[in-house]
Amino acid sequence: MAIQDSLAGENRAHGYVITYRVATLKCYGCNRSTLVVTDELGEGRTWYPTPGMGTLDEEVDPEVASAYDEGMRCLSIGANRAAAVMFRSALHLFVKDMGDEAARGERFLKPALTRMKSSGDLHKSLWEWADHLNQLGNEGAHPEDYDEVTAEEAEALGSFLRHLIRHEYEMPAQLLRAQGRQAEG
Repeated sequence: MAIQDSLAGENRAHGYVITYRVATLKCYGCNRSTLVVTDELGEGRTWYPTPGMGTLDEEVDPEVASAYDEGMRCLSIGANRAAAVMFRSALHLFVKDMGDEAARGERFLKPALTRMKSSGDLHKSLWEWADHLNQLGNEGAHPEDYDEVTAEEAEALGSFLRHLIRHEYEMPAQLLRAQGRQAEG
């Protein structure tokens, strides 16, 4: 990465000074740019685009991709409950897209995931993580009934969902393209 441009400034809020720096970073590998706002210690606080967002294969269901991207944006600003809820929403949309009729017909996510596991539409090793994501998503949606969703938990959910998307959408699409059975997009 190389810093292309930078800008420093201060924001006097509530009687104290907040110092920040805005920089545009450009990757030598992919030639894409990222905007980062750092705090007074040089720690990246805000990144645009959000790391991990918008990098999904075109074969990923658009609704799943949208919910995942929104979860990643929530994660990037420390909105852990919101991230957990969005990742759970992405998982629910995954069931609606990839589950069989019985799974899609379930009102609640847990029995839908169980049906996908039973039918073989969701590998049993992924099911345990999916069930965990469902639980933490519920915790995010109902904080009055559960503990807080920690940053580590929210990040783990995002990582799992990214793995699920890679396993269930991207790898099959890449294999078909490699075999010449699907047009490159």
